[in-house]
Parts: sequence; C-alpha cells; structure tokens
Amino acid sequence: MTLILSEEDIDQVLRVEDCVRVLEETFRDFGLGHAVSRPRTHTYTYLEPNTFYNFKSMDGGVPRYGVHALRISSEVVQTQKHFGRVREAKLPRAAGGRYVGLVMLFDMQTTAPLAIMQEAGIQRMRVGSTSAIAAKYLARKDAKRVGMFGTGWQAKPQIMALAQVRDLELVKVYSLNPENRARFVAEMAACCDFPIIAAENPREVVQDADIVVCATNSQEPVFDGAWLRPGQHVNSLQAGELDKATHVRADVIIVRAFEQSRHYVQKNAPERPIHTTKMDSFGTGFEHKLVALGEVVAGQMTGRTTDQDITLFGGSGTGPSSGLGIQFAAVGKIIYDLARERRLGHEIPTDWLTELHHP
Repeated sequence: MTLILSEEDIDQVLRVEDCVRVLEETFRDFGLGHAVSRPRTHTYTYLEPNTFYNFKSMDGGVPRYGVHALRISSEVVQTQKHFGRVREAKLPRAAGGRYVGLVMLFDMQTTAPLAIMQEAGIQRMRVGSTSAIAAKYLARKDAKRVGMFGTGWQAKPQIMALAQVRDLELVKVYSLNPENRARFVAEMAACCDFPIIAAENPREVVQDADIVVCATNSQEPVFDGAWLRPGQHVNSLQAGELDKATHVRADVIIVRAFEQSRHYVQKNAPERPIHTTKMDSFGTGFEHKLVALGEVVAGQMTGRTTDQDITLFGGSGTGPSSGLGIQFAAVGKIIYDLARERRLGHEIPTDWLTELHHP
C-alpha cells in the first residue's frame, strides 16, 4: 500500500531536531559522493503582466535511507509591491484558495512508490534545518546573537533550527510590516527560552548580530552589505534579498551544490520572471569563493578559517545554489516511518501506481 500524507499528518511527526540530524547526515553523505541529486528546474509560462505559471521539480536519492524523492510544485508566481518593495509572491490558485506541492517517495530496491506527501511542512522545515547546519559549521563558535529579516512562513523554522545548534541568547527581528513584526515576536516568545525582540530598523538587526538570517521573498536587498563586520555569518534563502556588497565582502560562500538550477521561459513571453532576472545577477563572478556545504560537513573542505572571516550561506541564485532532492528524500523517510508507526494518513493500493509493462 502507498501512503498519502497531508500537512496535518506531517505536522504530527516532523520534529526540528530530527530534521537537523538526518539532513546533517545526508549532506555529509553528499559531500563524500554517497548521495545524488538532480538540479532543480523551473519552467515558466506567461499568464498576464507580472504573472507566470511555474512548474518546479527536483529529485535525489540517499542510499543510507534506501529512498529516492521527487519534489514538484505547480504554482502561479507574481511580482508584487509590498510596503514599496518588490517581492515575488505565490498565489493560491487551486480550489479553496490552496497551493499545490507534492513529494513522492520511492523505494530504491523495489522501485515502488512508498508515499505521496503534501510538501509545505517539509519544505519550510528542511530549509530552516539546512540553514542551521550551515551556521553550525560556519558561524564563530561563540556566535549566540541572531538578527532576523522576515516574519513570514519561513521565519519560525529558521530560529527553531538555529536553537538546536547554538545556545542562543538573543534574537532581533525586523520586517517591513510592523504588525507582522509584533505578531511574530509574540508567537516566538511563547515557545522559546531566549529573548526575541523587534528591531526598529534594518541596520539594528545587522550591527548587533553574530548570525544574520534572511528569510524573505524580497527581490530587493534587505540590508546593506557595507554594514557587515568581520566575523559575522549570513544565512540567506535567495539572492534577491542580498546586495552585491554582501557577496563581495564574504570570504567564503557556501552553497548546497555546485550544479546550477535551470530555468526555462517560453520564447515569446513579453517579459521574464523577476526571479530569473535576480538569479542572473549573482550567478557568476564568485566561483572562486564557492564551497559545497556537504564537503564542509564531511571535513573535505574548510569553510571559516578565522574568527574575522565573513561567511555566507547563500540561497537560490547565489552562485549555483538551490534546494536539493536529497533533502526531501531524507526528511521524507523519517516522516514515512513515523507515520506508519502511528497509523497516520490514507492508504491506496500501490497497484494503482505501478504497471505490468515497462515504460
């Protein structure tokens, strides 16, 4: 039987400490050449001004867990202005104001599909946990103060995962919307045993931090790289939120993988998606600084060399970095095992998804 798991099922079993653990193991395997991942692809079709349909996919296999995962997203993305700043938003166009994102998990030995999972919870948790692993290996050993940009969907797991690898003493948070800022601080204060306070301006976030975290969908820089001081570490989810100065000042840029994600846009589209434009901005020129996270975790390469280094863990568009299918394979396997143990989800006959004749 193949298991169908909803966001609610996944929320019952996925813990941040488990996610950090399996992803650290997986990146170590990847750095040693024991796991494989296909670069992410985006296929854009123009719909209307500033709006594109995007089909996104990636896949990867982790022999340690005996599974291969395919992650797909069927989405409509739109360039918008938010408090005067440009951002890329995903629109809930599915029935009932919903989104479409799935992870399919396959058994490497039998080839059969083990599970089909809604991916939202997996996505935000694997992103936060991977950022925490980067900070574990790249931030100074005494790094305890965090400056956070963003209070949206990706923000909470960033802090919760960092708390697994660092003994945090303070988190300062800034976002453009003061109401969102206050709401997020109140929410996090209720579940964290360290102070979380709202910052009044972006510079305050950077100047007081050992670790600067950017978790936004902004397509304009959220801080000035000139504000960085020696010894700081920066985690970022995507290149649009960083300026060129940050990349220039970084002594080393850590990426998930060296292979570039790929973008395809219909030839007669009257405009390009803004995300692909930003990818081009920082896709070249910093190759000499790039180091793969897995190689650092595996001890094959060095990240930070001195306490004065500025280190950057870059998101999509920073060199060739992007999300990896192996992340969904590793996290998907622990979800699958725990869901089976707790009898969660809905079963369908695996025969519905297999066939008698080879493709």
